Amino acid sequence: MVMKRILGIIFFIPAFLIGGSDREDTNIMAGKIDVLDYSIQLKVDDMENSIDGSTEIGFRALTDTGELFFNLKEMNVSACELDGKEVPFDYAGNIISISRSIPFKSGTLHKIKIIYSGKPKDGLIIRKNKYNDFGAFSDNWANRARYWFPSIDHPSDKATVSFQITVPAKYRVIANGTFSGSVPAPGNERVYKYRMDIPCPTYCMVIGVSDFTVDSAKTKSNIPIYYYTYREDSLTASKGFVHVPDMVEYFEKTIGPYPFTKLALVESSTIYGGMENSSAVFLPENGPSYTGKYNNEETVAHEIAHQWFGDDLTESNWSEIWLSEGFATYFSFLYFESRNGETYYRDLIKQTKDNYVKWSRKSLPVVNENYSRLTDLLNIESYSKGALFLDAIRSFVGDELFFRGIKEYYKEFRHSNVTTGDFKSVMSKVSGRELDSLFRQWLYQPGLPD
Repeated sequence: MVMKRILGIIFFIPAFLIGGSDREDTNIMAGKIDVLDYSIQLKVDDMENSIDGSTEIGFRALTDTGELFFNLKEMNVSACELDGKEVPFDYAGNIISISRSIPFKSGTLHKIKIIYSGKPKDGLIIRKNKYNDFGAFSDNWANRARYWFPSIDHPSDKATVSFQITVPAKYRVIANGTFSGSVPAPGNERVYKYRMDIPCPTYCMVIGVSDFTVDSAKTKSNIPIYYYTYREDSLTASKGFVHVPDMVEYFEKTIGPYPFTKLALVESSTIYGGMENSSAVFLPENGPSYTGKYNNEETVAHEIAHQWFGDDLTESNWSEIWLSEGFATYFSFLYFESRNGETYYRDLIKQTKDNYVKWSRKSLPVVNENYSRLTDLLNIESYSKGALFLDAIRSFVGDELFFRGIKEYYKEFRHSNVTTGDFKSVMSKVSGRELDSLFRQWLYQPGLPD
């Protein structure tokens, strides 16, 4: 019943739960600037459920431009500083805009610092957890990072990120990247510092704050793995994550080196069955990883596969989300094939195809630009048909060339954005086969090929 459970988790998410996932999904500075780095400082108030924030954005001008626009929703902005000097700005609760009489010169580097405060309406979920204890967890997919820090909130503009998060001393903080320590702060608080030097999309930039208990493990390649869990659920979680190091090791062998400095699996308030945030996977507090109602390894393997596909190789446009979700689905199947054998794998493929035939409307292609809401893309086409397509390519070119192509694809595009054309180009080159018709039939036409 693997796919039935996955279908229930990831395909049918009520749209009313996701306030920022409408079609407002463009890169508002495309071709004008390239964001290189975010430095995010937050103070989280556990009494008011509010934040005081300061985000410094380092960017390169891509053309001569005198205007800057950044996504930020429903915060109170008190000041903007450009290259260390305070500048006027316009803000009506959705986009911060700054105009200069002297344009930036193409190729020049700049920093803008935006100071703000408020109660996030979305994106950073601050509330009591299921045990009535405090929790604050980012939940950014797809374009909801803008509710708690200013950004170019689109996957096409990846950047590195650092965090300084101030919280009451009784809590711990998890975030992307490497933990560089915590220091005391006035008022019985602590400041937690993290830094990630591998660029990632804003939808994967996260923090988590709670009274965690932390356990750890390590892969054979010395990748540290951490389990951040509510104290009451730590025993259940420790039983459910025993194969996580094996999953990472399999994906490293099959795809390429793990892209980040750590992997954390975090009990959280995410509304999804799992969220693949770079180096810090968030899993729902009421999900099976923490209730023990059933084995949740399928979802865990899927989210770990995302560290390579989605987080490190990131789709350039949302319409090609299959490059994230189809790959993560299929590579979780490959992990179980390696562990449980070919018959088990073939059963997974059959279940996936049967569910696709049953649930698909067969009216949408995998690569779909005509969606109304971003959540429309969390569908059986992106996940199941995307995975079935990868199985079809594997059958067409054979195992040796398929897995060689995967490694070449990852090696060529690691830490960057990708398109379907990039994947096709690599697979065509490695296999020496003409793949245009196969890609067209599977990805750009609805339904399954005959």
